[in-house]
Amino acid sequence: IRSEFKRQVEIKAQELEIRVDREFQEMRSLMKDRVTIRNVSGDTHKDVAASVQPGKIYTDRTEIPIRPGDEIIRQTPAGVEEIFIVEDPGFHSGGKSVPDFYEMIVRRADAKPTTPGGMTIYSVSGPNARFNLNSDDSSTNIINQAPPELFQALRDVIEAKLGTSSDREELSARVHELEQEEAGSQGFAVKYAEFMAIAANQMAVFGPFIPALTQLLTGP
Repeated sequence: IRSEFKRQVEIKAQELEIRVDREFQEMRSLMKDRVTIRNVSGDTHKDVAASVQPGKIYTDRTEIPIRPGDEIIRQTPAGVEEIFIVEDPGFHSGGKSVPDFYEMIVRRADAKPTTPGGMTIYSVSGPNARFNLNSDDSSTNIINQAPPELFQALRDVIEAKLGTSSDREELSARVHELEQEEAGSQGFAVKYAEFMAIAANQMAVFGPFIPALTQLLTGP
């Protein structure tokens, strides 16, 4: 009986592997897009085979590090650049015949980011900086100084949502380091990458802040 049960389990495992392999090959056949991946650290990876779908981008180029806040750029036949912001890298481990791959959750860079609770965070700007939370402000200014209320809001949400998390103190320290850097500088990009490496485990908490932070990665 045990031998028969083991045989049935092996058959089911083989069937599952065949099905996953078939689905992956179908997905790979759709990877006809060529995109550029621009990391928040400043690294750029060009001519990456991918499949761009509504809200998702697939690629098996898992040797490229992808983090929340990275940009995926596709150029249309008309020469228009479409820029997508990574919200969740969606790494998947492969199997015997299926390699590792990314199933990225993305949003268009020109789309207003919102959360299910109706919170909108965007529009940060220079000396008269604005950080809009639970409000609607469609204005856009040149960025050269991060608004202090952005970092205070980050500290508040860390304290409120991660009170018992082991990452709480380290995240608070990273927020302080970010606040000390000038928006658009290489130092800010480095500190942002360090912050996101930890915050990636808490995207439900920090997801609404990513648009405002990524807006600060480029200078005026």
